[in-house]
Amino acid sequence: MVAGESSGDMYGADVARALFQRFPGCRIYGLGGDQMRAAGVELQGSIEHTAVVGPFETISHLGALYRVFRRLADSIESAAPSAAILIDFPDFNLRLAKRLRSAGIPVIYYISPQVWAWRESRVQQIRKLVTKMLVIFPFEEEIYRRAGVDVEFVGHPLIDKVRATKTKDEFCRDHGLDPRRPMVAILPGSRKKEVRYILPTLCESVERIAAKKPETQFVLPAAPNLDGGLIEGIIRGRPIRVVRNETYNALRYARAAIVASGTATLEAALLGAPEVIVYRISGATWFLGRFLLKVRQFGIVNIILGEQVAPELFQDRFTPELVTDAVVRLMDDVWMQSKIRGRYEILRKQLGTGRAAERVADAVERAFSSSPQQMKG
Repeated sequence: MVAGESSGDMYGADVARALFQRFPGCRIYGLGGDQMRAAGVELQGSIEHTAVVGPFETISHLGALYRVFRRLADSIESAAPSAAILIDFPDFNLRLAKRLRSAGIPVIYYISPQVWAWRESRVQQIRKLVTKMLVIFPFEEEIYRRAGVDVEFVGHPLIDKVRATKTKDEFCRDHGLDPRRPMVAILPGSRKKEVRYILPTLCESVERIAAKKPETQFVLPAAPNLDGGLIEGIIRGRPIRVVRNETYNALRYARAAIVASGTATLEAALLGAPEVIVYRISGATWFLGRFLLKVRQFGIVNIILGEQVAPELFQDRFTPELVTDAVVRLMDDVWMQSKIRGRYEILRKQLGTGRAAERVADAVERAFSSSPQQMKG
């Protein structure tokens, strides 16, 4: 099982637990993070060294990526697994899929590369290398079916996971917040480089929002893998309450949220938090991406819904002034809040009925039964 960043680590852990329950004697090894390790996966590499943003940023991590690839490739050759589950992370995983396919190992690809946004040519590569493609967005299924790929829509894994675990009063009491005052949630991303690019602008936005709406409280639910020193070093005494393991509670009770583009934007939508989607990458990566991207919207929430429901502020438009204006409007405009939440309900219905990890386990079981190899353990 191979996942290269934090959301893949979370989804991989769910699948690992489903597989261990179904096949108590099985062994799962690969690349992942703390959540996959806690679920029982034997890690031969950590996402701490693989979670990077953009092609130019990847260069500094090439050595670590190559070492992990070699360890996994050597394992395939010395003790071939019964099946492989590759989770997103396409530049790495498609190369690994070539090795797996050459060894006759069934390849289950869970969470598709974003071929609908860029590099559509990958679909043909996937058709040759992947035994079963399991997609989490409904529109992806038709893309692969037209290309002759064995594909199944399993639904989005967040459907089973995203829910508050505390009441608003409990959450506020635990973190010294006032439940009567509005909250704004700030999610600057789960990677160190994302945080360095994004959080300084969010801090400036906090100062401006606080000047316009002094009663506002600011909560930053930090990703579990992020160093607290990095975040505190950027915040530098600003009125932002950093919380751990409370992302869903923070989003559920926020009047508005400022969210770095990625999985967290879907989490905000499923929890009903009106959000502004922001992002910034290196100038070189952005310049290249503008010529390669096929989509008009960048946030996955807006892509699924086919319209800009959540305001998007990317790169040059990601400024403290524009963020402040968007957030204040979300906080004050009750009609807009209602409209956004109505669109979020449509989004939820499009993401399936849950049990995605079980459906992945079903696909793995079918791969076992059709493979000439016998299940180990």
